[in-house]
Amino acid sequence: MSKKYRWLKLTGLLLPVVLFFLIINSFSRENNRLLAERNMWAEKAKALAESNQKLQNENRELQQVLDQGRPGLIIKTLDLTTLGFKAPNRLTYQLTITVANRSDQSVPAGGGGLFFALRQPGTDTYGRTSWRRIQLPSFQPGEVKTLPVTGELVADPREELLLLASFDQQPGVAKVEVRLPDVTTAEVLE
Repeated sequence: MSKKYRWLKLTGLLLPVVLFFLIINSFSRENNRLLAERNMWAEKAKALAESNQKLQNENRELQQVLDQGRPGLIIKTLDLTTLGFKAPNRLTYQLTITVANRSDQSVPAGGGGLFFALRQPGTDTYGRTSWRRIQLPSFQPGEVKTLPVTGELVADPREELLLLASFDQQPGVAKVEVRLPDVTTAEVLE
């Protein structure tokens, strides 16, 4: 009887050894796959860090060019704080413009303009435009002011709005692009 089950004993002894090597082999394959994936992500992170450094260097160079530009009023920020439809096709907006005087002289009160261009989503051309005049207070040398502006214009929900702000006889220009809300109540933008 022992001869009859001899192959069973031999199989029982070899089975743990074979399973051991199979498990080691699968761990080794998974480890190699994870190492290759880690190396790939490390290369991507390195490329992104180099790209970020390059963009920061270009930003510094552009900032130096801007700082050497014509002195006068410049727009530090142009923020659309509230957009909403008061009535069908009547968009109400509130925006704030932060303006700084870079010159060493005072700038008298003046004016500027807001240019609104609207287009349907997914198109490249602007179908409607609108212009609004704004008044600017006087600025002392180095002074920074935040100007609130409110108003209305004709627009449709979900259109794309391009807003340009410019000051008369000043180097300051700013641009903002935003998709209009599709609700009829005011929406605060973040």
